[in-house]
Amino acid sequence: MARDVIVVGAGLGGLLAAAKLVRAGRRVLVLEKNPHIGGTSYLFRRGLWSFPMGPLSFSYPDRVKASLAEAGIDTDFDFRRNHFQLIAPGLNVVYSQPLAVLARELARSFPKDAAGLEIFFHELDDIIRTTGDIDRWYPAFRAAALPAAPAPSDGPDPGKRLERVRRWAAASSAGLLSRLIGDPALRNLLGSQGTAPPEMSLLNLGVMWHAMSEAGIWFPSCGIHGLCRRLAAAVGFSGGEIRTSSGVREILVSGGRAVGVRMDGGEEIAADWIVSNADYKRTSLDLLPPEAVPAGHLDAVRRVPYTGSELCVYLGVDPGGIDFGEMRATHLFYRRTVRDAEGSDPDDFDDKEIEICRWSDNAPETAPEGSASLILRVGHPYTAWDGWRTGERTRLAGYRETKNRLAWALIRTVDGILPGLSSSVKIMEAATPLTYRDWGRRTLGSIAGWSWSPDAAGLPDRILVRTPVPHLLAAGIYAATGLFLGGVPTALFTGGLAADIILEES
Repeated sequence: MARDVIVVGAGLGGLLAAAKLVRAGRRVLVLEKNPHIGGTSYLFRRGLWSFPMGPLSFSYPDRVKASLAEAGIDTDFDFRRNHFQLIAPGLNVVYSQPLAVLARELARSFPKDAAGLEIFFHELDDIIRTTGDIDRWYPAFRAAALPAAPAPSDGPDPGKRLERVRRWAAASSAGLLSRLIGDPALRNLLGSQGTAPPEMSLLNLGVMWHAMSEAGIWFPSCGIHGLCRRLAAAVGFSGGEIRTSSGVREILVSGGRAVGVRMDGGEEIAADWIVSNADYKRTSLDLLPPEAVPAGHLDAVRRVPYTGSELCVYLGVDPGGIDFGEMRATHLFYRRTVRDAEGSDPDDFDDKEIEICRWSDNAPETAPEGSASLILRVGHPYTAWDGWRTGERTRLAGYRETKNRLAWALIRTVDGILPGLSSSVKIMEAATPLTYRDWGRRTLGSIAGWSWSPDAAGLPDRILVRTPVPHLLAAGIYAATGLFLGGVPTALFTGGLAADIILEES
């Protein structure tokens, strides 16, 4: 039976698109290759513990609630703010504070850089005041994708304002910070919210600091997986269909437009519209016939990089055996040493920035009573793992032993800031870049969308919901070249926008 819309992938973006469309009376079929909904925004179980597959929290909770409400989703849940701390040589700071407070604290700690800090925070404030009003930019992005929609008012001199935004988008934050800030640890904190050297544009840096310090990062009381469950229930309640364990092999194109899909088993299903919640590179390079996409667009998709991957370790622990005295926030980023040598060993975790999340602080029901759960994450290159992969979800002998060895090396490094951790572990699981590729369906195991570096420019628009193939739309975090709202709200925004386009044009 033909459908009005087929949604490829049951991540947050795809589910929101489906929920809005079925509410408007469209016949919608959602096809998900995994045996569960949610993509990486879901949980997995190990023994008595449950752990998140992907995002731990998100920014702009009011925008998330507004997106869900547009699909008729009950939003009676509340939110808990998460705070973020960095401990590294020369730094120990909770940086999820209002920017004015953070500026004063840093000026006291780095008096030699006080003058440069004042200039930097003034520039940051200017960027945020110009671009940080999400309720103004949200309809602007929608109007750009729906030309029939009236563009929002942009103040008395929109041309001058747009010129400044373009200047910030093209300017490297590294250039400004190198001129203003002498201390390298402080320069990296300001430019990356961590220990990595600055690389993103000033515009993206302003967006990131606004989300962290002003809007805040939050966890919903229903859990991020709970958002997926509510969306899926709304799809089914209104007559839509969700099929899990149903992989799509190809998006069918005829007469220059998308007309349906071919399943892994060979079944063909026709539809007037396709919404792909698969990652954008996979949609463009794997699911579409190459002749259906302009060569220039394909070249840009191949050339522009995604963010990297990581090693993630999930721990069920006895909290009584761990000294949490240094950890003053839900999320601690810890780096034991900072070496200057390039090409450092990816397995040398002493020289890597490690995220430590007290996961059960957010979701106490996911750990047995009297226990706790922690998540450790560290950037790790896909190339270090690709040789272990023999096919989808198949590995060479020794893969599990290797990932467990590295997981325990990571745990022992974290012992340096959380004494007693190693001896308090009750259960351990680890995910590698191959996990994110084969279970998360992410190209090269990418975890956080497109690169934010200004050097990665090359795709045509900030919003990629409209693809070059008529009647094929994209949704999810890879349907935007910058996560201007953060991961979860960007996924929901793009899914909602895809639904709006279909409703406007059919």
